[in-house]
Amino acid sequence: MKHLCLLLLTLAALSACTPSKVAGDADSGNAVATIEGYWQDVARRVLFTRDAPASSVYGTWVSLDQEQTYPSAKQIRKSGTAYELVDLLYDDTYAIKIVSANEHGIEFVRSPNRGACGMRHTCRLEGTELSCSLENICREAGGEVLDWRGEERYVRRAHCERVGRTEAQGIPVRCH
Repeated sequence: MKHLCLLLLTLAALSACTPSKVAGDADSGNAVATIEGYWQDVARRVLFTRDAPASSVYGTWVSLDQEQTYPSAKQIRKSGTAYELVDLLYDDTYAIKIVSANEHGIEFVRSPNRGACGMRHTCRLEGTELSCSLENICREAGGEVLDWRGEERYVRRAHCERVGRTEAQGIPVRCH
């Protein structure tokens, strides 16, 4: 019986010292080792635009106002064995198709229900940020054409919510 008690105490002590798979949260400042949660864009850069003038300059990161009315905020959650993504800026006139996902990254396409283009997002955790490569691909004349390419960086938020109705720029969102 003594050995069993010692074994249980040792296991309890070890589990208390071992960080959990999802350690910490957005408010504590600890890194969370999964894509699940709320994310708000903090920076973006354009790498290519099909119709841009030759004088265009690409590749410069632009910091985004964290109090903006229309942030590109996302909620990622796991439901059973599958991941779900809600792109809070967009309403139900857009469809989200998850291409692949795991705890460290997600690839999805957001496209209007009626339209010839789709924005492909390939996102992965990099430290405390979610880093995404984006490509807007349009179907034209029976083929696919790259319309736009860029990158976005997101930071974890404790909560994001829609705070209005759909407007020309999207749905107003507030993140905390």
